[in-house]
This record gives sequence, C-alpha cells and structure tokens, in this order.
Amino acid sequence: MILRPYQTNILNQLRRDWKQYRTHLIQAPTGAGKTVIAGTITKGFYDKGLRLLFTVPRTALINQTIKSFKAMGIDKIGVMQADHEMTDDDMPIQVGTIQTLARRGYGEFDCVIVDEAHLRNIKLLEFIRDTDIKVIGLTATPYTNWLGHIYENFIKQVTMKQLMDDGFLTQYEFYAPTKPDLSGVKTTHSMQYGSDYAENEIAAIMGDAKIAGDIIETWLKLGEGRPTIAFCCNVLHANFLTLEFRKVGINAEVMVGSTPKEERQRIFKGFEDGIIQIICSVDVLVEGFDSDVRCVIYAKPTKSEMRWVQSIGRAMRTAKGKLNAIILDHSGTVIRLGQPHEIEYNELFSDKDAFKVAQDQRKKELPDKTDKECSSCHYIKPAGQYICEKCGFKPIFGQDGEVDETINLASINKINKDKVSKRKFYNELCGVWQEKINAGKTTKKGWIAYTYKARFGSWPDGFKFRPEEPSAETMNYVKHLIVKNIKQKEKAKASKEKTGKEGIAKLREMLDKK
Repeated sequence: MILRPYQTNILNQLRRDWKQYRTHLIQAPTGAGKTVIAGTITKGFYDKGLRLLFTVPRTALINQTIKSFKAMGIDKIGVMQADHEMTDDDMPIQVGTIQTLARRGYGEFDCVIVDEAHLRNIKLLEFIRDTDIKVIGLTATPYTNWLGHIYENFIKQVTMKQLMDDGFLTQYEFYAPTKPDLSGVKTTHSMQYGSDYAENEIAAIMGDAKIAGDIIETWLKLGEGRPTIAFCCNVLHANFLTLEFRKVGINAEVMVGSTPKEERQRIFKGFEDGIIQIICSVDVLVEGFDSDVRCVIYAKPTKSEMRWVQSIGRAMRTAKGKLNAIILDHSGTVIRLGQPHEIEYNELFSDKDAFKVAQDQRKKELPDKTDKECSSCHYIKPAGQYICEKCGFKPIFGQDGEVDETINLASINKINKDKVSKRKFYNELCGVWQEKINAGKTTKKGWIAYTYKARFGSWPDGFKFRPEEPSAETMNYVKHLIVKNIKQKEKAKASKEKTGKEGIAKLREMLDKK
C-alpha cells in the first residue's frame, strides 16, 4: 500500500518520538485515512510477532476494521466479542469495543490503539493511566478539554484545508437558509461532546412546522437528490422530519442508538443502493460512517466544535463522480462556529480533570433498562426488544420513541407553539419598550417582564433582551392592557369617589340629627 505524504510524515514522527513518550495522540481529519495509518502501525507489530489491541467505540466498526487490516495482509486477527465468529484470544492482533474490554479487562499486549480517542470512557482512561503499555490514540477532533491529561505526545501533520486543496477531501458548498432563535436555551453536558444545548429545547424549536418546511423545501431545491444524512435533535424530531420527507415522496429512514443491528444493515444497504435517499440520524453516524454521503442536512444546533466537525466530515470523503458536498445548515451553527476547515488547534487542552469529568457524567447517563409498551397492541416488551413479538409492529423511530405517531406530532406541535410563541412575544415586548425609550418616554425595563407575566402567568426566566419589531397581535395586546389598566383606574377612582360621597352624606345626616 502506497502511503500519502502526510501519512508517511505522521508515522515518521511517531517513530522519532516512540521512546521519548508512552502515550501518543495522532490527529488526522475525517477522510484522511486514519485506518490506513493504524493498519500500518498494526502491520509493524504483526510482522515482529508482537501483540496489539485495537479498540473501537462501537460494534459496528469491528468488521470495518477487520476488512481494512486483512487488505493489508494482517490475517491473524481475533475479536474480543462473545458471539463473533472470529473470537480467538490466541491471535496476536485483537479488535474489540471499549465497552467489552471494560467488562473483560485489557489483557497483555505490547501496544493499544484507541480509535476515536476523543470519546470518554472512564474504564479506558483508568487503564491508560495505570498501565505501562504504549498507547496510541486516533482522532479527527482533539478538541476536548481533558486530552492533554491523558496523552503526552501530540502528532499533527496535516489540516483539513490542506487535504481539500490537495484533492484528498472533497470541497463543500455551505447554505444556511435557517437561523433559529436559540436565546434562552439551556446548556447541558454529555459524556461524548461536553457542553451543548439541551436537546429537548432545541428539538422544540427545530420541530417547528415552518423550519421543517424550510428543510424539506431547501433539500428539494439544493440537495439534488443526493444521498443525505440529516442530523436531528432527538427521536421525536427525527420521526417528524422522516414523515415530512415521506409526504413529498422522498424515502427517508430514522436511525438511533437503539436501532438493532439487522435494521441498521437494511438501512445501510438501502442507502448504498440508492433506495433510501435520507437517513435521519440521532447521535449516530457522527463518527466512523464511511458510506458515500454527498449532502448533509444539519438540523441540530450545537456549541460543540467536535460534534460539528465530525458530522460535516461524513460528506467530505472523495468518491467517483463526486465533485463536491452540499451542506444545508438549518441550525445557525456555521455562523456560530465557522466552517469546519477553519477549526484548527495545534496543541492539546488540559484544563479539566478527565477522570472527574467522566465519573460525574457517568452518574447522569445510566441507561434506561425499563420495559417498553408496544404502541400498536400495548403488549409490554422486555427492555431492549425492538420488534413486538406479539403483533410484529416495528416502530420507525427506534426504541426510545415508541409512542403513537399522532401523539408524537401533537406533542411536538404543542411544545413548539408554546416555546416559540413565548420567546417571540418576549422579544417583541422588548421592541415595544425600545420604541418607548427612543420616543423619550420613561418606562422602566421591568415593564417587559410584568407584561409577559400578565399574559402567561409566569416570569420570562432565561430569555435575553433581543428587541424585535412588534407584530400587530403584540401591539393589540399591549393596547388591551393599557385600556384595561385605564378602566381599572377609572373604576377604582369612581369607587373611591362614591365611597367619599357616601361618607359625606352619612356625616351630614349625623350632624342634622344632632
């Protein structure tokens, strides 16, 4: 196999620094051939009769790795997975998932290679910390703020822009037709991607009928019928978009973390054969998906540079007849974070303790092991069962979203209506207040919050001051309140005057009696 110049440079730096450091992290952009680099390293250990362990974050990547290694002449491979046909602990090269290894232990090896090293797993991090074995991490996005605590040597020889200019990655065209208002959206923390927007809140915003309509319309206009991944906020959002695409005759499918292996393989084959045009993804296919993707619909607002670069990278691999990739950003992320090739760092971050962060997050992300109700026949299925054994019903949107479709869409629409209308009303109140100030009136800013509370019965917690031109509806409501307040004051005044007159009349009556 002929290595590309930057791949050779990466391997040369690794050889140069091998004795100086125990842990090494190699950065190479998505599509740069990290598997080839890893295969070359593995072949070197294999030829010397040494033992090497290659870890992957998901079982779906095991067979993909084996295929690449065999193409390089590595045939003595064992898989550390109980039900795999290639399970053989005596083989010098072992491939396994981090999750399996965390349960079994890592065994005796001369080197461990960690694929997608930016993903946190507390057991793996503890192993790297406590072992004397050489460790090599591979990643396209070393942006997490703890990697510098784990890896001593950072190896970076090429950027995404250089690969695009040299033709090793495809060029892309960005379109940003939708810029949703994310003011007031809360921030949460995940094990994989760190701080990011709360998924239920952005799902409520992105599931708005107008935004969904823009997504469909834009893809029909600019997507050119290309094989597409749509990155969605959550299961309900993915289901909603899938149904909307199907309404206009586009064959779309949903894939989530709980989608069974057989169902995934069916979707992958349909996608590669051109039968399925769009996969609506929820936190899958962000890494390690190597099919020919030529368009990305990005419908999940994010603060995470790592999530952003990894997702767009799915469309940047070169392929026969592929001139470019089309990126349709409906989340406003390209405005916030910039285009992926602009995000580059030349050193690792180490401002967070990786072990404490991973331990704290793990407590929050325990898997849901509860039984599920079949939304068709209401049979209670065991946890993890996808297809109902009683009636054969198969939900299109995955285990986590097994609720009647009508209820799902009604829930989405209700959340959207409430959240979006409240934020818009608040912003327009800010516009009314600003107009009053510009006109020289002395109105306290607290008027905005009190007016909001008068309509919704709660304070506008979390909303930021973002004035918008008030609509006729908002102006009518403000006028209604003004008239209401005037009438209340007039009524109070009349009542006071009446009380006063009655008091005077009684006083005169008392005086007359005396």
